[in-house]
Amino acid sequence: MTAHLDRVMHGGLDPAELTALGIAPGDVVDLSANLHPDGPPPAVVEALSRVDVSRYPAADAGPLRDAIADVAGIDAACVVVTPGSAAAIYLVLAALLRDVHTCAVFAPTFGEYAPAVHAAGGIVRRVETHAPAFDLEDAPATPVTVLCNPNNPTGRYLDRTEVEAVLARTGHLVIDAAYEPFAEGRWEADDLVRAGAPVTVIHSFTKIFAMPGVRLGYVVTRPDIARAIAVRQPPWPVGAHAIAGGLAALDVTDARVATMPALHDRRRRIEAAFIAEGVRTTASRANFVLAEVGDASRFRSAMLRRGFAVRDASSFGLPRWVRVAVPAEAEMARLLAATVDALRETT
Repeated sequence: MTAHLDRVMHGGLDPAELTALGIAPGDVVDLSANLHPDGPPPAVVEALSRVDVSRYPAADAGPLRDAIADVAGIDAACVVVTPGSAAAIYLVLAALLRDVHTCAVFAPTFGEYAPAVHAAGGIVRRVETHAPAFDLEDAPATPVTVLCNPNNPTGRYLDRTEVEAVLARTGHLVIDAAYEPFAEGRWEADDLVRAGAPVTVIHSFTKIFAMPGVRLGYVVTRPDIARAIAVRQPPWPVGAHAIAGGLAALDVTDARVATMPALHDRRRRIEAAFIAEGVRTTASRANFVLAEVGDASRFRSAMLRRGFAVRDASSFGLPRWVRVAVPAEAEMARLLAATVDALRETT
């Protein structure tokens, strides 16, 4: 287990790196982790401040599970609360691969799918989609398939008919919907579960509510698979802070969704800045841009010196590309100027 944790890279600031460069963390805008730029909703922060840590939380996170089910319009027996969507990936694949062995993964994509398949004793069938196209027309026939939609890092968002085409070639489809709340032209992957399809959907509170420190996610699936996932968790899978924060977040979901049109406008402005410099980008419909800058490591360093942390996509197998999350409007002018400067310095 330690080996794969050492191998998989994720976004976020590295305090040791900043110290070595003489940069204070407060001087850097982190656009490497794809969090909502408004930060945690005030209602969530308030709810966390009022948690009584002297009492045990619900052993099965029942209050939050039931609230999620109510919002989703699905039976609570179909919902499992997990300590983050990364944990959900491992739990779901362990449950699904107990009787089968092969799982298809479309690359480039989030790095934890393959280690989770291996941890479950399964075999990864890697399907290259070649950025920026992320073309799934040659989806293989496999017992289990994992699909990140919108995809990380390309931002490609498949509509329902495209997802159903993948579903038609697999025994069970796992959809990682961590970025679904951000998706332009969004449809609900949970609709496939409601329709009785062999689909499991993984959700995250981390990205849309900018609360990665809480570690909170959930799964929507058939009741029998939900039970197989739940028995793989210990009692109290999430703490009182996660339950309180999740309940508060659900109450302000509509307010977060209302910010998306402005966020997508800012994404298009970032894309336009890259394109104006002769840099191609993917057709992202999420809250980030993937751009081919030539030397991702050099560009990242140049941006860090200008006060922005972007994601070097080398760990996705894309050493010429960087991923840039959409910031708040207050940071846009400075980001666009830094992007042009860094491109001219490094290319």
